Amino acid sequence: MIVNAGLDKIREKSLKATEYMMYLVDELLSKRLYNYRIGNPREAERRGGHVAVEHEEARRISEALSTHGVLPDFRPPKTIRLSPIPLYTTYQEVWEVIQHLKAVIDNKEYQKYDPNKKETY
Repeated sequence: MIVNAGLDKIREKSLKATEYMMYLVDELLSKRLYNYRIGNPREAERRGGHVAVEHEEARRISEALSTHGVLPDFRPPKTIRLSPIPLYTTYQEVWEVIQHLKAVIDNKEYQKYDPNKKETY
């Protein structure tokens, strides 16, 4: 599948998906109510295949996202890493993840999780 798609096209789709995700965070989630921020470089040549979304409640938000079928990678102290996989993630799915980030705050879903939980590695 990778050979058929070609690495250049996979990287192109990865950049478009992460750019779209950052755009949606900026437009829909950076306002005062949500307080999400982009924590990775915005320049394509400096960005990998994920978006680092920062929030003071990142750990609890990450836990809440998993109940929506989203499997983020939490990085202490405040980073939610989201990786739209270019071979099979659609732009619709990128939009849906952003809606889940919004819902977790709107519905206070993150508050169901212990704010004092210690990470284990």
